[in-house]
Amino acid sequence: MNTHLIFYAHPNKKGFCGEFLRAVEEHMQKKGHVYEVIDLYAIGYDPIMKNEEHYTSGGYEIASENKIFQEKITQATSLIFIYPTWWQNMPAILKGFVDRVFTARYAFRYVNDLPVGLLKGRKAVVFTSSGGPRVYTRFFAGDRAVKVLAKDVLAFCGIKTKCFPIGGARKLTDVKKKNIEKLVQKGMKFLSL
Repeated sequence: MNTHLIFYAHPNKKGFCGEFLRAVEEHMQKKGHVYEVIDLYAIGYDPIMKNEEHYTSGGYEIASENKIFQEKITQATSLIFIYPTWWQNMPAILKGFVDRVFTARYAFRYVNDLPVGLLKGRKAVVFTSSGGPRVYTRFFAGDRAVKVLAKDVLAFCGIKTKCFPIGGARKLTDVKKKNIEKLVQKGMKFLSL
């Protein structure tokens, strides 16, 4: 059975990220897909890496909660990330999740000093909102907020990823809701859902 994981990293479900989540869930339900929402704020996820987890210092311990997340990712066909862009980056809670879950020996390893992704065969989409205009986040900031997750993490781990950012996320209008719906449809098409 194909399962899909939605990682939600915003302290509330109002506004643009909440609208992305609503549209994704609506699509999943209409199509009869099996999915799970992992709301990092709602579960009180602890993003702080512990010394015993820090693999470059010899620590390879993985907290039991993170082992469960790793198993869910291993079983998943697709991953969906929804988060706001803050200071041209993902929220700290999501960065900590990445640090503690996408670990060496699980998500990647080095062979002859070259990285090998261990999570091949999966696809991911990234939906993010930014209060800044899209022209700024794309052309002046270089889409750093999505590249860090999409390229530096997910692609590094072997996951094919596509990003769908939206700018000017200050007031959720009907026009913006329609734009979000279009982005979600494109993302679901990429995931073949």
